[in-house]
Amino acid sequence: MYLKANTLDDLLDDAFKLLLKSKMRVSATKGTTVEEHGVVLELTRPRARLSRAHMKGHVFSCIGEFIWYISCSNRLEPVEYYISRYKKFAEKDGTVWGAYGPRIFGGDRSQYEVVKEMLSERPSTRKAVIQLFDREDVLQDYNDIPCTCTMQFLVRDGMLNLVVHMRSNDVYMGLPHDIFAFTMIQEILAHDLGFKLGTYKHMVGSFHLYDHDREKVEQYLKEGFQPTREMPAMPSGNQWGHITALLKIEDAIRRGGPTAVSQTLSKGNELDPYWADIARLFAIYALTKGFDGPREQLREVVELRKAMSNDFYATYIRKRAKRLTQEITKLDLGEQSDLPPRKWTGLSRSAFHLGGTDIAQSRVQAT
Repeated sequence: MYLKANTLDDLLDDAFKLLLKSKMRVSATKGTTVEEHGVVLELTRPRARLSRAHMKGHVFSCIGEFIWYISCSNRLEPVEYYISRYKKFAEKDGTVWGAYGPRIFGGDRSQYEVVKEMLSERPSTRKAVIQLFDREDVLQDYNDIPCTCTMQFLVRDGMLNLVVHMRSNDVYMGLPHDIFAFTMIQEILAHDLGFKLGTYKHMVGSFHLYDHDREKVEQYLKEGFQPTREMPAMPSGNQWGHITALLKIEDAIRRGGPTAVSQTLSKGNELDPYWADIARLFAIYALTKGFDGPREQLREVVELRKAMSNDFYATYIRKRAKRLTQEITKLDLGEQSDLPPRKWTGLSRSAFHLGGTDIAQSRVQAT
């Protein structure tokens, strides 16, 4: 089965419908599922990596998991802060055996660096593969092993394409997070190499839907078509200076909590607006996680939303804020989630472009 779409929402729409029709039932370790075999999904616009539907709250768990990968950590605590269910996958020593970060970015000469060197020297190579699943993963009974087997990067016509092979993929929780993280890595590498961003293909051996997620999937489909917008593009050039600074900011905010937000963000002035917005999302998450704070804490969320350089994230911030308390409705959270592009003037925002990228609202039929 081959599914192709411009946006994550359109891809999810087709994938959900496919699995809702499936008659193949499997009693798996984590619950009963319906599944399909050998499914290929193509996202033609990898920056359209976030859902604009009810799953829009997932932006915080997506960036949290992504930053955990980039940090090269296998510790449970940093990722559990964003995704509590990770504790089910941790070993007794507080590590996650299947963590992707060390496998992609770890070692004196990481697989990421090797792939980058190969593509820089010979862009047409078919050897630019990062291996995540390893024979050692099945020699013992670990609580978590990689669902991802390989990531293959292919440069064609001046564009960096990514093909990911999954042994197993949960359509409701796993797929959106995987597509987000892998396409972010794809875009970072494209900038490292000076290529344009190509397409993203996601190949799955066991593509499944858990019974306990079935009602959520049906509710998603009832929401209908979504605004078709992309995340803004990363700034030109190498991203790693900004990423290194972002890692320090995220760590300080996560460890320090709401009281650390203002001081920590003030140290991030060197960040490009793109990455500064990601830092603000981490701050908003910290301010709203388990909220029982003062009204001023809610006002800080509003001010952070207003400071965002791109209004693409406004709908996600409002979704997060509305979970807190009725007090938030008294604040200026705005009403429109997908505003037309506009620019602010003035010293504080003269470098910030507030427009999102609109994609034609069309669906590419599965072939």
